[in-house]
Amino acid sequence: MSSLPDRGGPVLTTRGAATYSGLAYQTFRNLLAAEQGPRKFKQGRLNVFYPVDLDAWIRERITDPTQAAASQPTSPEGAAHA
Repeated sequence: MSSLPDRGGPVLTTRGAATYSGLAYQTFRNLLAAEQGPRKFKQGRLNVFYPVDLDAWIRERITDPTQAAASQPTSPEGAAHA
């Protein structure tokens, strides 16, 4: 009996999830360690990921360019002000 929820489809390992997400393996692991990664499940000692959860996480990470530009400071940090 599997302890994984039935979310359909195969599961991916951490390395497979990093590849699926288009990120370097170590970058993906760093995001997981910082608790900024996608939803994961334990299968034995391994973290496993469902593609549907990776897709949702990737969508959450996509930002609107107009919002990103609006949040940028108007002058570089450390620049002298006149």
